[in-house]
Amino acid sequence: MTARARGSAGQHVPIAGAIEAAIAAALALVTLAVFAPVRGHQFLNYDDNAYVTEHPLVRTGLTRASVAWALTGVHHATWHPLTTLTHLLDVELYGLNAGAHLTVNVVLHTLAAVVLFLTLYGMTGARWPSAWVAALFAWHPLHVESVAWVSERKDVLSGLGWMLTLAAYLAYVRRPTWTRYAAVIGVFALGLLAKPMLVTLPFVLLLLDWWPLGRVARGGSDAPAARTPGALVVEKIPLLALAIGASIVTIVAQQSAGALNSMGNSPLSFRVGNALVSYALYLWKTVWPAGLVVFYPPATELPIWKPIAGALVLLAISLLVARQARRVPALAVGWLWYLGTLVPVIGLVRQGDQALADRFTYLPSIGLFLMAAWGIPTIATRNRTPPWLAVAAGAVLIACIGGTAQQLRHWESSVTLFTHALAVDPANYVATGNLGAALGTLGRHDEALQLHRRAVELQPTNARFRVALGSALARLGRRDAAEAEYVEAVRLDPTNALAEYDLGLVRAERGALDDAIAHYRRAIALDPRYAKAYHNLGWALAERGAFTEAIPAYQQALALDAGLIAAHNNLAIALERVGRTDEALAHYAAAVALAPDEPRAHANYGALLAGTGRQAEAITEYRAALRLNPDFAEVRAALAETEAAMAAPAR
Repeated sequence: MTARARGSAGQHVPIAGAIEAAIAAALALVTLAVFAPVRGHQFLNYDDNAYVTEHPLVRTGLTRASVAWALTGVHHATWHPLTTLTHLLDVELYGLNAGAHLTVNVVLHTLAAVVLFLTLYGMTGARWPSAWVAALFAWHPLHVESVAWVSERKDVLSGLGWMLTLAAYLAYVRRPTWTRYAAVIGVFALGLLAKPMLVTLPFVLLLLDWWPLGRVARGGSDAPAARTPGALVVEKIPLLALAIGASIVTIVAQQSAGALNSMGNSPLSFRVGNALVSYALYLWKTVWPAGLVVFYPPATELPIWKPIAGALVLLAISLLVARQARRVPALAVGWLWYLGTLVPVIGLVRQGDQALADRFTYLPSIGLFLMAAWGIPTIATRNRTPPWLAVAAGAVLIACIGGTAQQLRHWESSVTLFTHALAVDPANYVATGNLGAALGTLGRHDEALQLHRRAVELQPTNARFRVALGSALARLGRRDAAEAEYVEAVRLDPTNALAEYDLGLVRAERGALDDAIAHYRRAIALDPRYAKAYHNLGWALAERGAFTEAIPAYQQALALDAGLIAAHNNLAIALERVGRTDEALAHYAAAVALAPDEPRAHANYGALLAGTGRQAEAITEYRAALRLNPDFAEVRAALAETEAAMAAPAR
């Protein structure tokens, strides 16, 4: 591995040839092989439900309504239409096959690594350092979270956008034309539409102008493409404008969804201190990626020594970089890349509850890799490349592959992911609650209940954990205890729509339909897109005999989630009761189409078909119901009656 970069704006940089093509192919093949296990992974109960599995529009795939929403709507507190469109496309192509969705992530990640290698080589002419940086990016354990989590499609997609923008910028620098600059703007805009994390890219392009592109004019410089720093900044104004616009849209979207914590939630001094600690922790995790988990609980208190220690680490590295900046500009570029690209997610403005997140290093870590690839050889070996350096570089990559393989095993399912997180930190309340939810879906209700109790012990004022504990109690038939938890959840968070909905369920089970209706209405007021609340409101109204009032509630539920089978069935019943037979038949047919393995759907459809004189079709539905449930006595009797009616001679 050599540290000498041959590229600059005024020099010829070799175009990738056969060797570079072979390196790129090897990089791609190894990356695909390392991440191949994701084909057998499952969706997680942490964000994947909101992004894909339980989102009514995403589950429909590519439709006119879902595409319109993807382009204009806020998806999980962020406007990233390109990312949302890829989720829709995945569902259209693969359904809810988690392995297929994750394979797309792997392909995007692989392409990003290959483009990174080719672009760095094009900028520097340094083959092996460029390959090493790209391989670290592809195989580092810190990046498993971005690749092996369906919800982080935005990371790998925007990462590819980042690399393609760098490649387009290199093409522009080699031959500056307006069309090539327009390509830079276009690719950058697409990257922003995948994830607004790319807002720092114009800043990185300015760094690359200094090194390795050599575009910053110095005294006596005769480089034909060299410009003054001011001119280079002006050149980036269109990109900066896009970045500012994306930042404003992101802030508005997150505020509207309640995901952006107010800057007043914690003192500025605490947020600055936490940022200093996070910078140092990300450094350490890059060097020693052990104990990685999906969620790091934030500290409630921050001992003064921690931010001081973090500040001293950053200061020491900054001083070293400053001393070596002229001799090894890659150190300064890499360090400023790392510091600058982390700013949007370092915690100065809090987003979410986590203290830090491995996925936040996906692009910033490239700066550290640049420092290592070009800085270590120059400083440690005075530009000579001893054999031990190549061996050490290879050993680092092998260690990364091993660490990534191990980390991938933790991401196989919600159970494995959160079991590992609790092994790292038994007080991790998110891992506790989510593991409880995962075990509950597997029918391990007693274990789930204990975990939900533990989550409430760890976070007694967390309304979401109270609701989850209530649901676990309800599944075990302990409705009084469940109701108490829901009531407490509403007291702790009067805006919790799920708590109101679950209270409605409990009250409905008790027969207190008026109370249930009131809670369903409150849930809808808090979340006007709560399809299940509309459905259950319709059911409660229908139970009181108010079929005319129930019909619009069911219809609204289906307008929000056309896949609600029970809503189709119950709406058909209500329509049948008020004499709207043709509409009822249409909704029975929809229920059968959505749930062909549900005997009750076939039975209800058959009954109305028989009642409207369509005996042959009714017999088909009755027989389908009996194939699914041979003990369905009511249907067997209806089938016999319908067959007898068809066999009787006409009078």
